[in-house]
Amino acid sequence: MPPHVDFRIPADCPVIANVGMGVDSSAIVARWLLEPQTRGFDLDQLTILIASVGEEYQHTKDAMEQALFPLVAKHRVRTVQIARAGQTAADGYVVLDDTRTPARLVTDVPVTLGERMLDASTVPQVSSTRRSCSDWIKHFALDSWLAANVGHAPFVHCIGYNADETKRAERDLDHNKGHRLPDFPLIRWNWGRDTASAYLRTNLGREFGRSCCFFCPFQNGKNGHEALVENWRTEPEAALRSLLIEHNALVMNPKARLFGRHAAYEVVRDAGLHHLLERHHDRLERADWSVYEVRRIFHARDGDPRLKGHAYRSVLPLETGSRAAMTAVLSSLAAEHDARVTVDEHGITRAHLRTVGPSYPTAEHFLAVGPALAPAKARDNFDDVYAEITGGETSLAARHARPVPAAA
Repeated sequence: MPPHVDFRIPADCPVIANVGMGVDSSAIVARWLLEPQTRGFDLDQLTILIASVGEEYQHTKDAMEQALFPLVAKHRVRTVQIARAGQTAADGYVVLDDTRTPARLVTDVPVTLGERMLDASTVPQVSSTRRSCSDWIKHFALDSWLAANVGHAPFVHCIGYNADETKRAERDLDHNKGHRLPDFPLIRWNWGRDTASAYLRTNLGREFGRSCCFFCPFQNGKNGHEALVENWRTEPEAALRSLLIEHNALVMNPKARLFGRHAAYEVVRDAGLHHLLERHHDRLERADWSVYEVRRIFHARDGDPRLKGHAYRSVLPLETGSRAAMTAVLSSLAAEHDARVTVDEHGITRAHLRTVGPSYPTAEHFLAVGPALAPAKARDNFDDVYAEITGGETSLAARHARPVPAAA
């Protein structure tokens, strides 16, 4: 491979490399260390910055610790591992490790994205232009560390978008700040993921996969569910965690499938991983369950009653016990309010007390039985807005004076 000198960075300018633990950013670091002429800066200018999400696949951890970290430690490059410190922004971030001889990828973090998903009873939102889950778990910690350690001084920010991801790089440039100088080495080198993977295989002697959470909706590549299924086959706990997150979200929203049009349950079933489904169902049966009262408000978009806008949701756990007992409680409440009990394809029992109307704003109201994982949660003014839309309706908890467990 011929020498490749792209540019020279001033000696007083820090270089921060966001390393996402996957194939792309690992290939950048490996090439910088093995081919110094490709860098354009001295290693004492470089900080490798890793935002840990806590729910990475074991094969990602193994690749970093067995192949990349030894090379980084040999060259004594400062490596900082950070994480979000809690559910709220006020909790800030925490430094997990700060060393020039990294040996361990830290996955024991204060809060994981999976915990966030379970607490909010949702799944990561799929969008071609925004990854709000990454914003919450990774970018918050990265931006917080940069603000505290770099401030407003100019710095080069290297990101591992590859040559097949130029649109992501363009969106990053749209949000650039003047003191931050973004750089995309793989795009400058015209390296796609296959080239990056081949480089690591040849020079570090092992395969590197994509870095992602167990339940990441973006982990399906051009071969569909093939890589995902193999990950879940070899790391069953990752699959079980993903199935639980999805089931918990489906209780509150029947459309909350983990992979958009495809549910994780369907992926596992269609791949013939029936032993995972059996373990999933067994864990559900042994868990505590709750009867949830779920109300949602759908606003009109831009005041147009024909268009659905943003939605607000209220979740109230009414009672907790075994699955059978909670199903009986739901059936009793449904009978009191002349509501029909249904069971969907995921085995989730519901009873609708109000369905959405033909125009917006509108509201829906239903009961559902699910794992006892979701706390009581609603916006401060939810009850007032709901009453205004529904002509004065209140929650069942208020009507029956049921004690509602306090939010965690």
